Amino acid sequence: MRIGIDARLYRQTGVGRYLRNLIAELTMVDDRNEYIVYFRREEFNDFVPPNKRWVKKIVDLPWHTLKEQLIFPIILQKDELHIAHFPYFNVPIFYPGKYLLTVHDLIIDHFDTGRASTLPTLLYKVKRLGYKLSITSGIKRACAITAISETTKQELIDHYNVSSDRITVTYDALDNNFKKVAKTCSPINYFNVPYILYVGNAYPHKNLERLFQAFRIIRNKKRIKLVLAGEDNYFYPRLKRYASKLGLEKKVVFFGNANDIQLVNLYTYSECLVFPSLMEGFGLPNFEALYCNCLPVISDITAFREIWTEKLPYFNPYDSKNIADKILEVLALTANRYRKRVEEAKKRIYAFNWRSTTLETLRIYNKIYQSSRT
Repeated sequence: MRIGIDARLYRQTGVGRYLRNLIAELTMVDDRNEYIVYFRREEFNDFVPPNKRWVKKIVDLPWHTLKEQLIFPIILQKDELHIAHFPYFNVPIFYPGKYLLTVHDLIIDHFDTGRASTLPTLLYKVKRLGYKLSITSGIKRACAITAISETTKQELIDHYNVSSDRITVTYDALDNNFKKVAKTCSPINYFNVPYILYVGNAYPHKNLERLFQAFRIIRNKKRIKLVLAGEDNYFYPRLKRYASKLGLEKKVVFFGNANDIQLVNLYTYSECLVFPSLMEGFGLPNFEALYCNCLPVISDITAFREIWTEKLPYFNPYDSKNIADKILEVLALTANRYRKRVEEAKKRIYAFNWRSTTLETLRIYNKIYQSSRT
């Protein structure tokens, strides 16, 4: 069986971590099938094929573009794939082959997000229409769909009327490379003051304006800083202006993008991680923080309840005072009580692993292939 994996998002955060871990596990558990992995030019050297059954190719086509829709299907057809795996909703509409689609979330159905939302109104509407056509077609034509949580699966059922038996939940998990880094590096404290931490982009669904409102309440009661690790070209500059408007410009640190070593350092010395999103598919920073013994304080949303049950402290993400109160409660914990909360929540990390996700994905590849031969 010849399987093609669209890895053009290999260096990205959420989908990128999924790709990096899935591909790494497939190289270890599958000794029979052939794979062709498609990369952007700048990512081509990030992956070294382990044997002759693995081939990598440059497909330097940006996602969400007309070129992607017109050229990529031709490339895939020439490679005579038995199955293609698209780990993101931008499935080429004109690709006629059999494929597996992985859906991480449907946030864009609810919120303006990503580069498209910075475009002029008319062009943005055109982009959203293109998205809608792409994902609707991609979902409809997929031989099978994997979702990274039951929450995302239910969104697919509710929004796109997908039959439940077409969707398999294959959870994300703590990034294997992050674990290696956390075990081997000696953490450094970048700051000489206590701080709370946020990790991620500043898209509207991340709810960072309410976090800033909550932080202003916290600053009236406690001497502490807020550190944000992440960056984008539009929403973070806008957030900096909002911090100045609230008089927080000297209390908020915009760290920028952080690699795994820097993230380990930031998590290790943080008083807590704050995750105020209005919607998520899974939420990997919670796993990373706990692995570094940092307690997350999180939104009371469906995906987080699914993953963490009652193991983490929750707040109402629409209420800045409640966000502030819950963070202050965590900051007031004794060292012993804090450690116990972390250790109890850490148990949930081990309920999710990339080996299980990869084996289930491989099973789906085989099922699609077998069905095509009958």
